[in-house]
Amino acid sequence: MLHPQYEADVRNLLSLPGIARGHTRYYHNSNLRGFPKRRNGGASDIAYGVDVGFHNSAALLMLVDQLLGESRTLVSNSERSAEFAQVLPEDIALTDTEREALIKARVGQSGYRDELLGYWGGCAVTDCCVPMLLRASHIKPWRVASGAERLDPFNGLLLTPNLDLAFDQGLISFDDHGQILLGEDLDPDSARALNITPDLRLRQIDQRHRGYLAWHRDNLFRK
Repeated sequence: MLHPQYEADVRNLLSLPGIARGHTRYYHNSNLRGFPKRRNGGASDIAYGVDVGFHNSAALLMLVDQLLGESRTLVSNSERSAEFAQVLPEDIALTDTEREALIKARVGQSGYRDELLGYWGGCAVTDCCVPMLLRASHIKPWRVASGAERLDPFNGLLLTPNLDLAFDQGLISFDDHGQILLGEDLDPDSARALNITPDLRLRQIDQRHRGYLAWHRDNLFRK
């Protein structure tokens, strides 16, 4: 069920495999808190939302990516279908429990961030312990990770916003010992302004982090 403000976005995605509208255009329910209301044949207005269905979790993930603005501009149906086909086989191989965990992780409803909080105790670099200032970041990004990698806490870093964004953009990375690496696109003045210095390092590192960090250095880091 989606807020009506997303109806135009959904309309653009209906031609893609796995996404379909329900039997009616809108679903009405008085329990839809925060949703607008409209008259639906009764004596008073009632909350409503856009009724959308999914044949599998890959279709749901695709729609969530679009609504979060994380996907690129909409591509042709053939290109998107090819991308969809790459995701679908692995989703089929997941157990029901794994598939549910994967969907919840994508929409921010899982314990993945809590797992990172439990492991790191604070920012993986600065030890900042204010939860509101910490972001759970995948080392190997969601869009290219397998289902298992998306749920693996060793594919995650808990970082303050400045480090999180710099890491996601490939402006920084870390070597196998956790030492920070500064990319050429991060000029020294900007780095100092962000308190990103060459002496920063991951406070602890496990062997299971290293494969993900190597992927980040090879594929995202702007050397």
